[in-house]
Amino acid sequence: MELIRPRAIEPGATIGVVSPSSPIAPEDLEQGLQPFRQRGYKVVLGEYTLARRGYLAGTDEQRARDLMAMFARDDVDAVVCSRGGYGAARLIPYLDPAVFRKHPKLLIGYSDITVLHLWLLRHVGLVGLYAPMPITMTRQIPDHAMEVFWRALEVPEPLGELPPWNAPFRTIVPGKAQGRITGGCLCLVADSIGTPYEIDTRDAIVVLEDVDEPPYRIDAMLNHLKLAGKLAVCKGIAFSEATRWEHHVKPNESTLTPDEVLDDYLKPLPQPSMAGFPFGHIVDPLTVPMGVLAELDTERGKLTILEAATTR
Repeated sequence: MELIRPRAIEPGATIGVVSPSSPIAPEDLEQGLQPFRQRGYKVVLGEYTLARRGYLAGTDEQRARDLMAMFARDDVDAVVCSRGGYGAARLIPYLDPAVFRKHPKLLIGYSDITVLHLWLLRHVGLVGLYAPMPITMTRQIPDHAMEVFWRALEVPEPLGELPPWNAPFRTIVPGKAQGRITGGCLCLVADSIGTPYEIDTRDAIVVLEDVDEPPYRIDAMLNHLKLAGKLAVCKGIAFSEATRWEHHVKPNESTLTPDEVLDDYLKPLPQPSMAGFPFGHIVDPLTVPMGVLAELDTERGKLTILEAATTR
């Protein structure tokens, strides 16, 4: 499918805020929107942005309607998800690709928003940003990560070499490869198999990360991708971190580490691969454009974005 690049935005533009997944507390949303307001952006909330239905931000129909309404509004220039959590996959039956195709805009979010990025790539061809959200911005994000974030939103040029700082990394299989970026949160990527938003890893650079998963679950999800043929057909793999996995291992419990699990699955492959690519559920998360062409260099720990994610 031909890619659709949304327009870049700039201070003074209006950002629509939706909650496609879990609910967010009003005080967290207000705090997390301050960086946008301080940058000079206007902010509008969807009708159900602050809704709450158990662990969901309203009913599936309400959350889907909010998302499509924000894309359809002429006075909204980009759409940011308030947080992840759980629930985006429940929207899929209610989403109309024509709405997004007719009103292409930047969708900003990560974690559970992986579902929407994968769906938009498969059914619309729309480039989105796997990026910090208001819930992320309730804490201090280092300046070097925020600089990439604002550049991704505002500058319609290739982001170039990422990360622009010297982040620690580990080469698993050395080499270089080019492909279009896909991926996201590992558990959501694995869950996509067999669904209408199934990840397409053919000739792709696959970027993966996750949080709060014990090593055996990381193992199971990577095995799922392997058995589904998703690892064999990609061009390269950049894993970030499996953060907070230690919390799920009891003292003296026999386990593999995430690094050992990654080696089990990635070392036998010919494709270049690495760990420690800094995006997702970490302190200084990169903003990664989904769908654009990039080159992965696993000996240097760099992903070079070769195409612009947005237009003027």
